[in-house]
Amino acid sequence: MATIDWILLVLPIVLVLCIALYTNRYVKSVADFLAGGRLAGRYLLANARGESDSGLSNTLSKFEIIMVSGFVLTFWEKVSVPVMLLIGISGFVIYRFRETRALTLAQFFEMRYSRRFRLFMGGLAFVSGILNYGIFPAVSARFFIFFLELPAYFAVGPFQVSTFAAIMFTYLTCTVLLVNFGGQATAMVTDCIEGILSHAIYLVIIVAVALTVHWSQAYDVLANHEPGRSQLNPFDAEKVQDFNIWFVIMNLIMFAYTRMALQNRQGFNAAARTPHEARMADVLGNWRSYARNLMLLVLVIAAMTFMTHADFKGASQPAHDTIQTISDPYIQKQMTVPVALSHMLPVGVKGLFCAIMLMGLLAGDAGHMHSWGGIFVQDVIAPLKKTPMSPRAHILALRAAVTFVALFAFVFSMVFTQTQYIALWWAVTAGVFVGGAGATIIGGLYWRRGTAPAAWSAAIVGGAVSLAGIICSNGKVWQWVIGHIGEPMGIALPPKFWLNGLQTSFLAACLSVVTYVTVSLLTSRQKFNLDRMLHRDEAAVRHVPTLRERFRLKSILRFDHNFTFWDKLVSGGIFWWAILLLGVNLVVSIINLRAWYWPGAPGHAWLDTHWIEPWSLVAWALYWQITGIGLPLVISVITLVWFGIGGIMDIRSFFRALSTARVDSHDDGRVMVQTAPETKGLESVQVIAGPERLDVLGKST
Repeated sequence: MATIDWILLVLPIVLVLCIALYTNRYVKSVADFLAGGRLAGRYLLANARGESDSGLSNTLSKFEIIMVSGFVLTFWEKVSVPVMLLIGISGFVIYRFRETRALTLAQFFEMRYSRRFRLFMGGLAFVSGILNYGIFPAVSARFFIFFLELPAYFAVGPFQVSTFAAIMFTYLTCTVLLVNFGGQATAMVTDCIEGILSHAIYLVIIVAVALTVHWSQAYDVLANHEPGRSQLNPFDAEKVQDFNIWFVIMNLIMFAYTRMALQNRQGFNAAARTPHEARMADVLGNWRSYARNLMLLVLVIAAMTFMTHADFKGASQPAHDTIQTISDPYIQKQMTVPVALSHMLPVGVKGLFCAIMLMGLLAGDAGHMHSWGGIFVQDVIAPLKKTPMSPRAHILALRAAVTFVALFAFVFSMVFTQTQYIALWWAVTAGVFVGGAGATIIGGLYWRRGTAPAAWSAAIVGGAVSLAGIICSNGKVWQWVIGHIGEPMGIALPPKFWLNGLQTSFLAACLSVVTYVTVSLLTSRQKFNLDRMLHRDEAAVRHVPTLRERFRLKSILRFDHNFTFWDKLVSGGIFWWAILLLGVNLVVSIINLRAWYWPGAPGHAWLDTHWIEPWSLVAWALYWQITGIGLPLVISVITLVWFGIGGIMDIRSFFRALSTARVDSHDDGRVMVQTAPETKGLESVQVIAGPERLDVLGKST
């Protein structure tokens, strides 16, 4: 990189580290370290969580998906957006979870089921999480090696040091220090600042790439695909594997099912000031993603054009030479876009791109380290201790756990060989926990008849199916199965395991739901008191809505007394925008579906619609110019100003709240069992939940 590139790379990182050091002075309790004291506003959460989700490994995963599907997956994903927004606006799961005042998901499991189940799920979440995170350092190190054209080894005196290992060690050390400065409080503030800076850089990169690679050149490449594998026409993409309409459908179902079960950002789940702020942050987060998704799409399309179009033959030759030096065919695919961008991006823009990748790397890895380290201490170690730890010892244990997670990831990345797409690896490893956790979370928050035996059964089934998928998806293991089981028994097994990672996770979820419902119905003896667990007034008379009221828009969107006029305007506006895009997609689908053309059908002459012709590739290209690039670019500019101002105001409010908040040493994630007079000798559960009123939850044994 040129000197200006290095300057543009270093400046944002220095700013973020200075802010991290400043934030450390406000961390005074375990709740501050784990959940930012539960004092975050919606824009702070939306910016920070969005940046945490945009880690370097996540970016490379998106690169892989877009390389395979082009614009096609974008078309089908628009069908899922309104559903995802409805889930967000309604506060499904996240609202009720915040009402429980639990610091971690496993703490909720103890409140709802039992302490033993908390221990089991805490351990399962930890194992699933570190396996999921284990490939991050390897993917990140490879990116920097190939993007910056670094040698495989460098000399330190008489020793030859692996660049791969050195990069992983250096950035993991920096991330551990960043997290251990102040836990979630520090992570949220730094992630929010990184998110605002990254948002602005996204727009700069989009414009720069558009000036480097023209749309006519990109069209030549996108249109040059065999029938059934189109990257422009979604109705001519039936041969596209893994990332197709079924990928979108299963992803949508798993999005609803795994609501809050994915614990890679568990610190954000409990960090909101109120349940309503948590809900609004989730809604706004979907809107904020426009800029990043557009940048990723533009970068991949431009990189593919640069590598294959005749106009760039001379300029792209060094990139082709670099890719040919990679012996592993999967790593070749994974590094194609980074290598292309290394040779394609102009001076200055290259440094900015490297900066957002590094900021995303710090934010994403910090979220994982904080989550898995926190879960190990909160849900495995702390429940086993007979006496609670002091706040100082507790925070020290959390910092040690964060360091251990980083050490595990370093060793795992050094020895593990990745053999499938990043997104599919994440799906199957996350399924070890979320396969059963989804049923236990939704059932525990919404169904009074859910029981502890049902939760145990669902978790075991989901975890077992996902683990089997991880084992069988390994090529060497599957070849052993073919040679030692299939052939001796005369069973013709395919050369590759039938299911990919997402399909395995989806199967695990389906079996877990059936198990949870069946066992609950067989073992339920009395209804669980959800109102007390959610700290709701049982004596309050609730209005039972009529059928007509249930189908009103405000009921569908779950607008309640917490929604201000502007909240309704923002939530409703985002929802109707998604509905508009869905309507456009439906019209386009009707025009292009050949099923409407029934030649010779008796009595159905009106269906012989010769005037409805499927779109040409030129028409599809124009469609994507408008809806895939133009409109998202306009929204991205508006969102930058909107979320930038909101994020800065929320950071100021967050610091004021931290400086004046009452420190409660008991707010450390414990669930204490005691006998209370009003329960007449029955055991009850008390949630130690900080500054809010401490309630006794009736939980009869």
